[in-house]
Amino acid sequence: MAHSLRALVIEEDPNILSAFNEFLRNENCEMLSAFNTQKALQILLGTEIHLVIADVNVPDEAGLSFCQTFKHSRPHVPIIVISHDSHGGAEDEARRAGASQYFSKPLELDALRKAVRKCLHRSTSVGSARD
Repeated sequence: MAHSLRALVIEEDPNILSAFNEFLRNENCEMLSAFNTQKALQILLGTEIHLVIADVNVPDEAGLSFCQTFKHSRPHVPIIVISHDSHGGAEDEARRAGASQYFSKPLELDALRKAVRKCLHRSTSVGSARD
């Protein structure tokens, strides 16, 4: 039986969340959302997630700290980090925190779509190997 794909999107802007919801639905992926990392952690306690998309500028905690914490608990789940920060050091910091991919806003949708597909495929392949 096929697993239902789920992505957790951590983003405070409702318009961006709505766009991600449509975008992920087109990729046959259910979206769960959180406006902050505290809510994200609550969701993660009882839910299988195949992908995390995290804005690093969420209100309650540096998104990169969340990525590090999450990566330690679920190393097989890819993380796509998004940010307004486009300087080269920001991507390096995100990758050190566990990000599989990094995108600066405004987002390039074709590149993001390819990254989402790649991450979901990787996540489900690793999950299948662990079963």
